[in-house]
Order: sequence, then structure tokens, then C-alpha cells
Amino acid sequence: MNAFDSTVLMMEALPESDLIEIENFTKNLYMLRNSKSPFRPLTGEEILKDLQISREQVEQGKCKEMGQAIEEIRNKYGL
Repeated sequence: MNAFDSTVLMMEALPESDLIEIENFTKNLYMLRNSKSPFRPLTGEEILKDLQISREQVEQGKCKEMGQAIEEIRNKYGL
């Protein structure tokens, strides 16, 4: 029996909730393998958390105008 047949046989015995987890894992794995991006896709929850952190940083004045930030990066790395 090959790996595919063995996997299908095991999956036939699993409840729907486990199959959904397997499907989600497989989608993520597929996207990582077939994506030109080295980063994994973020979940909606992760995106919202990042946005909240960003808003807090802006409120605290921990931000720069984009042109200024780019100029500092160019100067720092000699670009």
C-alpha cells in the first residue's frame, strides 16, 4: 500500500471535524509549496492583531512619514 492509499484509508475513519483540520493544513501546505512568497499566509485574526498593534503605535507617536523612513533606510544601507 502506498502513502496515498494509506492516508485515504485512515481518513475514511475520521470524523468530519478532523477532516476539516486536515483540509486546512493541506491547503496551507499547498500554498507554501506553490507560492513565490517565503511567508506563510496570515489568518484574519493575525491581520486584525497586527492592525491593532499598528494603531497603538501611531497613537503613541511611534511612526514616521514614509518618505522620511525610506530616506533613512537608503542612507543606512547605502542604497
